[in-house]
Amino acid sequence: MRRLAVALVVATSFAFAATAQAETLVANCDTPPTQRDGCNRWYTVQSVSLSWQWDPGGSVISGCTTGSLSLEGRFERSCRVDWAGGTSITKTIWIGIDRTPPEVQGLLPDRPPDYNGWYNRPVGFNFQAADATSGVASCNSTSYAGPDGAGIAIGGTCRDLAGNTGAGSFPINYDATPPVTPEVTAVPRNNRVILSWPAQPDTLAQVARIDPAGRQTLLFYGAGGTFTDRKLRNGRRYRYVVTLIDQAGNQAADRASGVPTGSPLLSPIRGARLRAAPMLVWKPVRRARYYNVQLIRNGRKVLSRWPGAAKLQLRRTWRFAGRARRLVPGRYCWRVWPGFGSRRQDRYGKLLGTSCFTIVR
Repeated sequence: MRRLAVALVVATSFAFAATAQAETLVANCDTPPTQRDGCNRWYTVQSVSLSWQWDPGGSVISGCTTGSLSLEGRFERSCRVDWAGGTSITKTIWIGIDRTPPEVQGLLPDRPPDYNGWYNRPVGFNFQAADATSGVASCNSTSYAGPDGAGIAIGGTCRDLAGNTGAGSFPINYDATPPVTPEVTAVPRNNRVILSWPAQPDTLAQVARIDPAGRQTLLFYGAGGTFTDRKLRNGRRYRYVVTLIDQAGNQAADRASGVPTGSPLLSPIRGARLRAAPMLVWKPVRRARYYNVQLIRNGRKVLSRWPGAAKLQLRRTWRFAGRARRLVPGRYCWRVWPGFGSRRQDRYGKLLGTSCFTIVR
């Protein structure tokens, strides 16, 4: 009898196990053309067909509606089935339909523009988007390091949770190229120095005077290629730095110096000690068509020239009066007369002046 009871208990247990394993409830999401899965995800198709499947003997207690969904959105559906043996299963699933790509709305730089709305060194960007249905899953990032330009389109993409991809582009201004280094010329005048440099488009100039301690005093900031520093003391050297700043804040600078003088002979200044052949510069004379420049050494004329402009670049070697000459160390004096009309007329004005410099080793 004991063996028969044990056998009945074991058989009954296997029967209950078989019944429990057989009593299942499954949701099916069918998408065209022939794909089926268990729902609980986002779809990008035109429609999703929902059906329920349970084991024989079950009775629908609530829900279990079948049908096709085509509207975009997230929908929940439930189904409850009971079996005569006392088993009850309730299953809830969701179906998301999203066919619309996310809207790429902007890009977020990893830092603000460097200068006046422009970037002048490499910069990184993260794209931003919005998605009203499934939500944004991710957006790509990028970096930019050239070429230069205004309104350069930076493009990127974003994905939503359904897998749709949206793209967009946004303009930035980028310029990492500094201006051409200016060649600054300082022309001395009576109690003033005239600074000039080649002006460049989309570029402003900053002029500062440098004192003996190296401190800078800003004198000018603006467009153009010239500035006159006035009310200076004749005979004192003044030093300057001219900095060109472009639209993106890139800079290039050059330095120059000048000694104001009341003499018409401007450069080199009287008593200058030089190592290289200088350029002689003097004040231009109205209506003068040429000038006669003479160079004197040890009381003797060693050079005579007739330039058409108010300047003359000396050389290390030249010829004069049939002989080869050299600019050797020593003291030299120079003087200038303005010439009027043609040279054949031999009409000269008053001597502009005499100045001396020394060539040192």
